[in-house]
Amino acid sequence: MAAVAIGGLVVGSIWFAVLTMIIAINVLNGYYPPDADTYMGVFMGMIFILAGVAIDVYRREYMPDELIHKLRRPKIVLTRMFR
Repeated sequence: MAAVAIGGLVVGSIWFAVLTMIIAINVLNGYYPPDADTYMGVFMGMIFILAGVAIDVYRREYMPDELIHKLRRPKIVLTRMFR
């Protein structure tokens, strides 16, 4: 299921990247609607959010436990008299 989720997130990122390119091409051609900046910001933000979620899902599902830093209890060494 993680592979399906990551695939969907990647497809969503590609979709928003295409929408961003369409708006950028329109602006470069001289057609500048008043809300182009807003749409560019929203679409680029969605790209970064989806990429972050995809990386998080990958890290949780596929990365071995040895590579994930875990917080451990500090080692307690009892003091005893030296003989």
